[in-house]
Amino acid sequence: MLILLVALVAGMVIGAWVRVPLWVVIVCAATFYACAFRRDRIGEIALLLAFVMTGVAASLSEFGHDTPPLDEPLTLLLTIDEEPVDRGTWQRSSASVSWYRSNTDSTWHECDRRVIISTDSATQLAVGERIAIYSQLRPLADSTNSYVRLMHSRGYAGRVAIYRSTPLVRVGKAGSLRRASSRLQHWAAERLRASRLEGDQLALCTAIATGKRTTMSAQLREQYTLSGSSHLLAVSGLHVAIVFVVANILLRWLTLLARGSQLLNLAVVAVVWGYAAMTGMAVSVVRTALMFSALQFALASGASYRSGNVLATVAMVMLIVRPSLLGDVSFQLSVVAVAAIIYWAVPFCAQLRTRNGLLNLLTSTVVIGAVCTLATAPLVAYWFGRVAMVGVVLNPLVVLLGYELVVLSVMTIFVPTSWGFVARAAGAIAEAENRCVAVAAEMDWTQFTTDINGWTVVIIYAVAIVITELARRKTRKKSLSLPYV
Repeated sequence: MLILLVALVAGMVIGAWVRVPLWVVIVCAATFYACAFRRDRIGEIALLLAFVMTGVAASLSEFGHDTPPLDEPLTLLLTIDEEPVDRGTWQRSSASVSWYRSNTDSTWHECDRRVIISTDSATQLAVGERIAIYSQLRPLADSTNSYVRLMHSRGYAGRVAIYRSTPLVRVGKAGSLRRASSRLQHWAAERLRASRLEGDQLALCTAIATGKRTTMSAQLREQYTLSGSSHLLAVSGLHVAIVFVVANILLRWLTLLARGSQLLNLAVVAVVWGYAAMTGMAVSVVRTALMFSALQFALASGASYRSGNVLATVAMVMLIVRPSLLGDVSFQLSVVAVAAIIYWAVPFCAQLRTRNGLLNLLTSTVVIGAVCTLATAPLVAYWFGRVAMVGVVLNPLVVLLGYELVVLSVMTIFVPTSWGFVARAAGAIAEAENRCVAVAAEMDWTQFTTDINGWTVVIIYAVAIVITELARRKTRKKSLSLPYV
C-alpha cells in the first residue's frame, strides 16, 4: 500500500503543475484500472498508473474552487472555526470561507480557504457561527516568509479585520454536533477554572485538556516556542497519542473478558473521540483521531505490514477527499508521527521489553517521544525555519510529564471539586513542565535557524523509507502491540 500512496501523491504533484481536461484523466484512470485486473507485471504497472491518474484527477478537481482576491472589497461568507482569543483591545480567531463575491463581479464563487480574523472586543463570535461580512482580504505579508508559507500550507488565504463599522450579518449557527462539542469544551474549561489551579498552571492544564489557550500569557508562549516544545500548547497528534497510550494502559483489563480484545479496541477509539470532542473537534484533531483510530485496529491485526497498510489506506482516502491536505503541515506531521510509531518505536520498544511493567511504560514513553521528535524534525525545520536541538533531549521528558498532566487534568475536570489533591497534583506537574521549558528556553546556543528546501526533506524521508524496508526484510514478521506490559 505504501507504493500506491507514493503513486497517488506523485499524481497530485503532477496535477498541480500540468493542466489537462479532467475527463481525459478520468478516462485514462478507468482504462488503467481495467488493465489492473491482469495477474501479471502489466497489471501491477497499470495499478500504479491508475493511482497516479487518480491523484491527478483529485488535484485537478481541487482547482475548481477559487481563491478570494486580495486588497479589494469582498462579500465573504464565513464559518468561525476557533474560539476568539483575547489580545487586549482586540480578539483573534480563524474562519473558513465557503463563498465570496467581488464588487467587480456579481457572481458568487465557491471557495475552500481559511482566513485569520481580527475583531474588536465588542464583536462577539461563537465557534461554528456563520456570518456574512463586507470587507477586504489582506495578505499574510507582515511576518517572516516561513510563517507565511506555513499559513498558506494550512489553507489560509489572508487576514480580515472586522470593526464596529464593518457590515456584518449573522447567517446561522453551527450544527448540533459542533455546538455540543463547543459546550463540552466550555464546560471542561470552567471545571478547571473552578479547581484550585491558577496562573500558568491553569493555563497549561486548560490548553492540554480542552485546547483553549485564552488564559496563556505571551511570555509562556514564547518560552515553549524557544524550547522547541510549542507543540504541547496546541492540541495535536502528541495529545491524542498520549490519550491513546494511556487509554490502552488503563483499559487493558478488558482483555480478561469474553471478546475482550474487541471491547478494548472499541473502548480506546471511544476515548480518543471523546477527547477530540472535549477539545472542540478542531479539524486537525479530527484528522489525528482518525489516524489513531486506524492505528488501534491496525495494532489489533497483529503484523506491522498490516498496520502500515491501514495507515496508508487512511491517508489515501483523506487525500482523495481533500487533496489540499497534501500541503498541510498538520496532516504531514500526523502521518509521519504515526508511521514512525508503527515502523520504529513499537519494534524498538519490543526489543527493550522486560518483565517489569512500570519499566516498560517508562522506556516506551521515552522511545516514542524521541522517535516522533526525530522523525518529524525535517518537517519542523522546513515549515518553521528553526530547530531547537534541546527539544530532542527535552521532548522525551515533556512527553513523560505530559502523560501525567493529561490524565490529571482530565481527572480534575470530572472528579468532584472536593478532591483537591487531584488538582494540586496536576498543578505540581504543570509547574514542573513550565520550569523545564523555561530553563530550556534560556539555552540560546541550542537554537538555530535553517533554510532547508522541500527536495531535501523528500530525499531524507526517501532514504528513511528505504532503510526501513531493508530492515523489515531482514526480520521476521512479529506480533505488534504497545509494549507497556
